[in-house]
Amino acid sequence: MAEDFEARAATWDDDPARLARVRRVADVIRANVPLTGHPVTVELGAGTGMLSRCLAAELGPVTLLDASPAMIAVANRALETAGLGDWATAVTDLATDVPGGPYDLALAQMSLHHMDDVPALLARLHQVMVPGGMVAIADLDHDAVGGYHAKATDFHGYHGFRRDELRGWLEAAGYRGVVFHDAGVVGKEVDGERQDFPLFLALAQA
Repeated sequence: MAEDFEARAATWDDDPARLARVRRVADVIRANVPLTGHPVTVELGAGTGMLSRCLAAELGPVTLLDASPAMIAVANRALETAGLGDWATAVTDLATDVPGGPYDLALAQMSLHHMDDVPALLARLHQVMVPGGMVAIADLDHDAVGGYHAKATDFHGYHGFRRDELRGWLEAAGYRGVVFHDAGVVGKEVDGERQDFPLFLALAQA
């Protein structure tokens, strides 16, 4: 999967459906997260930083973390174009490290299902969050048949998440006040037909 993201990075921002989805997630965050005081923010598995860039007017300093050097290179160019050259980026293996902090806000959008061990990542993230800071996770609801990743040749992550299970992981890592909101759908062609896969936004306080 990492090689696939490397190959797709140059055109990642060109997909209008992806941009529409990210803007929808950003709107759900705005409606449910008090983005006051320009919070110091980290985006996990940020790719090109589309979600943070959609929220740029409400955010303070942002750090974009991703395992793909090509994605981070595209992110750096996009930040420069947007006048956000003071934001930080880093090629990071989130399986071992969440650098920086402390953070007021952590964002993750369609990235956690690619991780090997989400409970461990949530615990690691908690250590770099400001007490009372917010975590906002947008991802796939549980996909029992694995249709969303049916064409992926080297996928070892999660086929979406059961909300109760993710709630338990968050609470075990020390988060509180976990709530879920529907965040639309993401469409994908499966066996020659378009299927819509539902998304959630999970919010929790560190």
